[in-house]
Formats: sequence, C-alpha cells, structure tokens
Amino acid sequence: MKDIFDNCKIGDLKLQSRIVRTGLWQTQPMSEVYEKYENIAKSNVGLIITELISIYPKDKFSEYSIKSNTPQFMTEAKRLAEIAHTHDVPILGQIEFIKYNRGIDLDIDINDLTMEDIRQIQSDIIVAVQKLKLAGFDGIQMALGNNFFLSKLINPYFNQRTDEYGGNTLNRMRCVLELIKVIKTNIDFHISCKVNAYDGRKGGIDAEESIEMCKLLEKVGVDSIQVTKPLSPLYFTREVSEEDELVKFSQKLIESVGVPVILGGGFNSMQHMNEILNKTDIELLSMYRPFVAEDGFLTSWKTSGEGTSRCKKCNNCYRTKTSTCYHYP
Repeated sequence: MKDIFDNCKIGDLKLQSRIVRTGLWQTQPMSEVYEKYENIAKSNVGLIITELISIYPKDKFSEYSIKSNTPQFMTEAKRLAEIAHTHDVPILGQIEFIKYNRGIDLDIDINDLTMEDIRQIQSDIIVAVQKLKLAGFDGIQMALGNNFFLSKLINPYFNQRTDEYGGNTLNRMRCVLELIKVIKTNIDFHISCKVNAYDGRKGGIDAEESIEMCKLLEKVGVDSIQVTKPLSPLYFTREVSEEDELVKFSQKLIESVGVPVILGGGFNSMQHMNEILNKTDIELLSMYRPFVAEDGFLTSWKTSGEGTSRCKKCNNCYRTKTSTCYHYP
C-alpha cells in the first residue's frame, strides 16, 4: 500500500514524502517568507517548488513574484535553499513569465518574435537557471502549462508561425527543446516541466498531443513532469468528474514516459490522496492552497494518520495574488 508519507525519489532527488508543495504568488516580506519555508520544510513535505520567479522586471506578474533580476535575489535564493536543505528537502525554482518585452516594444506577440528574440528568451532563462544553481537549488520547474508565455509558444491556438518555430508539434516545441538540451548539457540540474493535460480551446492542445509533447521533453532530458490545467487552481473547484479526467490523463502519461509524473488537482484530504495513489500508478501529488491556509499542516497529518486541510478553496489567495489566506490570515 502506498502512503503520502512514503520515502521516495524523483529523478536523483530523495523525498521524505510524496507531497510536492507548489508555490504561486509572493507578496510578503522576505522575513515572513523565510518563516513560511521553515514551517513547510520541517512538516514532512517531499519537495518544495517556489513561488513564481519572474525573469523580467516589467512582466505582468512581476510585482507578485520573486524577481531574479534584483540585487538581493542571490541572497534570498541562497537562504531559501539553506532552509529547505536543513530539513533534507530538495527545492526547485519555478521560472515563469507572461510577457516578453523588446526594449520600448512591450508585450511582443508569439507570432512576432524574431530569431533574436527567441535566442534572447533562451539566454535569459539560462541566466536565471545559473543563478539558482549558484544559490544551491536542486533544479528548476519550467512553465509550459497554465497560460504563461512558453505554454502559448507551444500551443497551436496561439502559435501561427510559419517558420521552424511554428506548425507541427516538434516545431512549436523547438524553442523549449533547444533550451532544455543546452541546460542539461552544461548544468547538473533537475528540470521539471509543468504541462497542461489539455487546453480546452478549439484548435488548442488536446490530451493526445500533450502526451507527445511530454515524450519530446523526456528525450531532451527532462527529469519530471507536473500535470496541470490552464485555469488551475480555479478549475479544481468544479465537479470531481473533472478531477478524474486529470487522473486518467496522468495514468496514460505514466504509461507513455519513463520520468516521474506529479499530479496537481486541488487535493485537501489525506484519505482521498491515498486512494488516488493506490488505485493508480501515480506516485507524487502536488498541493498549493492548503499550504497558504496552514503552512505546517502535514505535521499533524503524519502524527494522526489522517487529516483534511482547513483550506476552503475560496481562491482568494489566487484571485488577489497574495500569499496569505483570507480566512486564516
């Protein structure tokens, strides 16, 4: 029988549990962030993925994110890595951006990117990766899901390019595949990619193509894949049958690739999570909002052998772009 508190591995990283903490917005003072990470890291979490690390200063969400371009970033990143590693928890930096700006030209469309733009984006991400490596992080998570920039670049709904970076699946994935190959060739780092199980738009990515994309990611060296949905986490307040779709997709993905798969999906009950683990081949589950409502809740779960998060799934922490809970500030 599998249990959420089993020791396990994700690639070469050893985990104390099957629970992956995923971050999102960051608006608190860093002193409070350090305290939050301390509570999460010592609560029997398996892996920590940071809040968004914005690589561009004028990005849409940069004011709600950790910023890799600030003078204090290395000091902050080193401290986060130290906190996680003190409790033997690996930590990944979540690299994301929404808008690409070319000097005074703001919010460049996917289809208007020049070759110089594509190389600049790749270079900027590599610089952020190098900073996280120097800070002591164990790896990164690259955003190819939700509605971030790279997720649009690989999506035929948005990408209407007619060059080698548009058209078929391989071409739309080319920028990302080139980038990952360079990172894996030169830096010993865990790379996790967050992908949409399917897009939901007419003319977008369906589940079958998403799996083909994941196979390409595996070929260039990606170490793990996290399954998500464009409207996450708002999506997960709907019917359980829609959660089942993500479970079914994750099971099929596990049968199609040889790297660990992390399933995200609004989980808040230890019993329910253990049921998913034991009725499928899924090994890892991610959580976001429960850690906002109560950062150290896993400690009581492990002690009692059961538990339900006090998170009410009201999504105020998501809508207001804060890292604080409306009900339990």
